[in-house]
Amino acid sequence: MDHRSKGWLVEAIIAAGPATVAVAGGFPVLLYNLVRTYSDAPEANTVTALLLAASLWALVEFWRIALATVGRSAYAFDWRFWAAVAGFLAGAVHFLPAMPAGLALLLVVLPALAWLHFILLQAKRPRS
Repeated sequence: MDHRSKGWLVEAIIAAGPATVAVAGGFPVLLYNLVRTYSDAPEANTVTALLLAASLWALVEFWRIALATVGRSAYAFDWRFWAAVAGFLAGAVHFLPAMPAGLALLLVVLPALAWLHFILLQAKRPRS
């Protein structure tokens, strides 16, 4: 692994590490709370559960493109990528207005900027 790949790996860990820990640790608790309070507001809880799943999918796709870039291999921009983009945007529209600025920066903005950087690196990657 060369220095550039190590730098990209450090960038991915710094940008999406806190979001990964928060989502991986908090997802079961949030899902449990949604199931427990489902009878109070079924429509809102269903939408929130779907958007949590979409956010988790976006995070998985972030790590797929980041590790493909670090490993200098091609990433397939297929339906999974576009589903993750749609899920990320929908989750951002739903969750960002209620988030404090620091939390939004840590959980949404930094991973989004790093994701965009890895997309651009993959797009300019020579086809071999």
